[in-house]
Amino acid sequence: MDISIDSTGMSILRDGEIILFNFTMLKDNIGWIKKTMNYIDFEFINYTYKDIDNYTENEIMKLREFDHVTDKIYNKIIGNIDKKENTIIAIEGYNMGLRNTNSIIDITTFGTLLRLKLLSVPQLEKIIVISPKTLKSKACEMAYGYSTTRTGKKIINKNPNGVSGGSFDKKDMMKALIDMNENNKLNELLNNYKYDLLKLKNIPKPFDDVVDSYWILKTLMPQN
Repeated sequence: MDISIDSTGMSILRDGEIILFNFTMLKDNIGWIKKTMNYIDFEFINYTYKDIDNYTENEIMKLREFDHVTDKIYNKIIGNIDKKENTIIAIEGYNMGLRNTNSIIDITTFGTLLRLKLLSVPQLEKIIVISPKTLKSKACEMAYGYSTTRTGKKIINKNPNGVSGGSFDKKDMMKALIDMNENNKLNELLNNYKYDLLKLKNIPKPFDDVVDSYWILKTLMPQN
């Protein structure tokens, strides 16, 4: 799960099938949303706290709306897992590189509410929190491989553009998944639009968050 206040991406593996989700503030008539609705299960969310000028009322409404959206995410999980089987949840840690202090506080509040709810998922085996830098390095390793020194130290290969995993941006993460060309729903979606997407400077939603959520899922899957 790639947690975000306005666009949480989630990938669930159940019975060998990958199911993709996005909880978005975008409207259902936005171009990329319309084009991906056959591949991604969307939940459309709306926040009203931003329209409230009174500081106290704004903060209280924000908490209520965060609680409501995290309930949606929790309920979507419950509706798409086998409650008789153990469940492992992996989430990306907070990005402390955010420059806006208010954004850091809000995502921490939102994420903490959700993490507490995830602890009550039936048959929860464990929750894994992956740092953003570790996730990037893992994606690079899985997509492009690694070599080892004589002492056994792992050296992760760079991508074809010479970018090391720890420095990957959203576009590098998507390109790595396209290069892997796996046989699944997300790769089918990316292959349909890769020429358009790779021309863009920034990866549009919902691709960025869903791609990250899939890489998070892949860290739990056995690697060949």
